[in-house]
Amino acid sequence: MEKKINREFLTVTAGEANNICPDREADSPCAFVEQGRLVVRHRPEGPYPVVIPCPGVRLIVNGRELTQPTPVFMQDTVLLEVVNERREGEWSVTISSDGLQAILRISPTVIIHRELADHPASRKLQLAVVEREERLPPLTWDELLQELSRLGINYGVDWKACSRGVTTCAEEEVVIAQGIPPEPGKDARVEVLFSSNSKVPVLAGEDEAVDFRERYVFTSVEAGDILAVKHPPEPCRPGTSVKGEVIVPPPPRDFNLLAGEGAVLTGDGKQVVAARAGRPVVSRQRNLVKVSVLPELVHNGDVNLASGNIVFNGDIQITGNVEEGMKVDAGGNVNVAGLVSEARVQAAGSILIKGNIISSVVVAGGTAAFLQSILPEIHALANGLQEMVMAIRQLLGHPAFKQGDLKRGIGPLVKLLLEGKFRHLPAVAKAFKDQLKIMPTELAGDSLGDFIRVVERVVVHTPLAVRDLTEIETLAKRAAEWKQTFTYLPSSESDVVASSILNSTIIATGGVRVVGSGCYNSRIQAGKEVTISGVFRGGEVQAGGDVHLGEVGSKVGTPTRVVAGPAAVVTVKHAFENVAIVVGGRSYRFDREEKGIRLWLDKEGNIRAKGILA
Repeated sequence: MEKKINREFLTVTAGEANNICPDREADSPCAFVEQGRLVVRHRPEGPYPVVIPCPGVRLIVNGRELTQPTPVFMQDTVLLEVVNERREGEWSVTISSDGLQAILRISPTVIIHRELADHPASRKLQLAVVEREERLPPLTWDELLQELSRLGINYGVDWKACSRGVTTCAEEEVVIAQGIPPEPGKDARVEVLFSSNSKVPVLAGEDEAVDFRERYVFTSVEAGDILAVKHPPEPCRPGTSVKGEVIVPPPPRDFNLLAGEGAVLTGDGKQVVAARAGRPVVSRQRNLVKVSVLPELVHNGDVNLASGNIVFNGDIQITGNVEEGMKVDAGGNVNVAGLVSEARVQAAGSILIKGNIISSVVVAGGTAAFLQSILPEIHALANGLQEMVMAIRQLLGHPAFKQGDLKRGIGPLVKLLLEGKFRHLPAVAKAFKDQLKIMPTELAGDSLGDFIRVVERVVVHTPLAVRDLTEIETLAKRAAEWKQTFTYLPSSESDVVASSILNSTIIATGGVRVVGSGCYNSRIQAGKEVTISGVFRGGEVQAGGDVHLGEVGSKVGTPTRVVAGPAAVVTVKHAFENVAIVVGGRSYRFDREEKGIRLWLDKEGNIRAKGILA
């Protein structure tokens, strides 16, 4: 800030002092300011008046500037300099990030004029000033025009706004140029004319009796029904920036409409029509929308040795039971009116079992469900092996490490790490192997089985036999490749609903709901929510969403575990001792019997437990 100072010089003499203060006692010292002049009087031998300086005025007595209260004598030469201030203004022109506006920002020049204020006679005179503020525009027409030319602003200039900008004395922002914004086009749109919700409905509310007499209804169409209509994209319109440049919006997204099994595409490519009766399905992948009609297979009676296994690329309805050793594999949904005992039921869609599941494997979501079930172990193996490679490299490169101890290979070092930082890897390898046992042979394949056998040899059976780091590096690379393969496989949300579950494994990419007496000594893995209205005793639940449980564990402390994601909420009506709840990796174990508990992670990532019932 630059200061411009104006000065007035006022001199006080003894003669001037004799003609003032006519109404005051001649012996009383005083000083006053009148019409910008300082006058003093006092007896020759004193006492003397005191003058107190103030900001904006320089008090100079006998050539010396004083900043503190000081006595003034009639013989002194007193100068008062009134100081004016000038704060230079600022201005700038900027172009918005989208190029559509030029903005003039203004801070005016401010001049503060000061005058010495009159003050009545006083023994202690406090000087004061009267201030007047003057504001001036900080720029001229020529300066603004030169800046517009320098920035290349030549389109949509608002000259009235420019005129206001160079004359305003206020602090403000003025839009002095405005471009034309582009108008984006409209993306193509595929209108699906049927309900895409193929999930199994809830059989009954938590407080309602279960009624299995109601038949589950799938969405269906008749031959000739229009299934989907494509609405083509609408073009965009370019805009213009304040520099006169063309602004081209991103092109609208287009879709290709395809007809799958049981459907046909019209000649103009804008409609998909059902070619047969069945259940319509839609799949989306990037810019492709495919609509198909899956047929439905109804099997009357039990699935047993007489019928053989049922494998069908569509929906399957079974009016009886699925008996020991039998297999049901569907490309759509599965509806079993009876029970499933010592069997295997697998579906790409959802599964409804109105009876109980006993000593069986039930998988909803097809291949994706199996791969989803082993994804945690794949992640743990890939990350752990990569970290082990880095740890071994650091140890081998450390000068304090004795290379002579590793003449027969790095096995002792691997074993040492597996007993320390990486002691979790053997358990992960065992869990991976157990998962493979329930996977279909055609899905597991020789390569995946060979991979886990090598992992077991290195981290479980014979870590001392590892010769060099290359062996661990190769294994870590294979684990990373499997991790990437499983992570990016597409999946849908397929559910499992059953009455009760005993000694079984249930896997679903969607949710799992047990509406009967409960779940005993079983393992449930769900990509979404898990609800067990009755008892959950023995085994483990792994859920990607919230978990709602009735009675958990037992009075004798049967080990029971629930694992949920970091954003999940676990609700338990009645929990016994030795029940473990894990939310987002944070564990909570019940050490006594409790009722009405809600568990979740707070903002700091700590597990919280709160009673929800009186």
